[in-house]
Amino acid sequence: MKTRVVIKVGSLAVTDETGGVSPVKINELVRELNRLKAQGFAPILVSSGAINSGRSFIQKPEEKKMMISYQQAAAAIGQPLLMKAYLDSLALYKWHGAQILVTHEDFKERKRFLNIRNTINRLIENDILPIVNENDTVSYEEITVGDNDQLAVMIAEATDAEKLILLTEADGLFNKNPKEHDAIRFDEIDFKDDFSGVKFAAKTSVGRGGMDTKLKAVRKLTPLGVDVIIGTFLVENPLVRLIERKGGTLFKGNPEKQTSRRKSWLSTVVKNESWVVVDEGAAKALSDQKTSLLPIGIKKVHGMFKRGDVIQVKHKNKILAVGITEFDYKEMDLVKGKKSLEISNLIENAPSKVAIHKDNLLLKN
Repeated sequence: MKTRVVIKVGSLAVTDETGGVSPVKINELVRELNRLKAQGFAPILVSSGAINSGRSFIQKPEEKKMMISYQQAAAAIGQPLLMKAYLDSLALYKWHGAQILVTHEDFKERKRFLNIRNTINRLIENDILPIVNENDTVSYEEITVGDNDQLAVMIAEATDAEKLILLTEADGLFNKNPKEHDAIRFDEIDFKDDFSGVKFAAKTSVGRGGMDTKLKAVRKLTPLGVDVIIGTFLVENPLVRLIERKGGTLFKGNPEKQTSRRKSWLSTVVKNESWVVVDEGAAKALSDQKTSLLPIGIKKVHGMFKRGDVIQVKHKNKILAVGITEFDYKEMDLVKGKKSLEISNLIENAPSKVAIHKDNLLLKN
């Protein structure tokens, strides 16, 4: 069986900075993907670029509240233009591609998650390149994946990929902003190494991600046993170069792979910008007694989330656990710091007396 590798490319890797699809960039990317296929890999592409491909067709609004609809409309125009460019390039190699558009909801609901997994499996078995993107036209804050680095993580977990390659402008992780002359690139980092203190450059002008989102992706995947490689697309043969370890940074996956599908699923679908902060007593109860998280132990609620989303549990700015929330963010804010008996007085037909049940909670080491 071919080695599955997920490749995520940002907007600037496939479009022009001023807007519009770049056939030259896409041709180079597809040529590289074809080379990987010839070397025994089964590539799965996660591609940004829909919004930037279509934004020149839509007048940009002055009012900030209209920006979401502007981006959604731009994506509606840009996505087919992006796919046409991919399909035209793939045809040069007598290779077919398939479009898969998803939201965070598709990974949260088990049946839809399995549909994504099974669809990609069938495409790979039939030598068809899966091209995945977030469905920006229908996404909004509560259901959005957030960025395609996070989407690539979820696709890698869903498809049992052995590697994830994140192509970006910077050639990996540096000890400081790579634009500084004395910046040093890390060649390889073990999954246990802490790189939280590293400072890095901001995201690009047209992308939603940045090195910060890529490091969040690394932290989710490497403990599960998946290698992650971050490197630049601004060189010749960027993918083959990274596979052959001639650049970029390799984040080594845990040699003891995660065997629990549920635990690996919880680790990768967690929403990056949604969490609760707990007090000392709740943190100790979770760590020592493996109990459910009760509302009384919650001090603060951050971000927008729905019931059934996987959110983070933080204590002293560290992620203590992740788990499936029994309340949406508004309800959680109502019940935080309250005893279980008080919940029914605050929320009619409350779904639960606990914030996160212990069966749906994964403690982070």
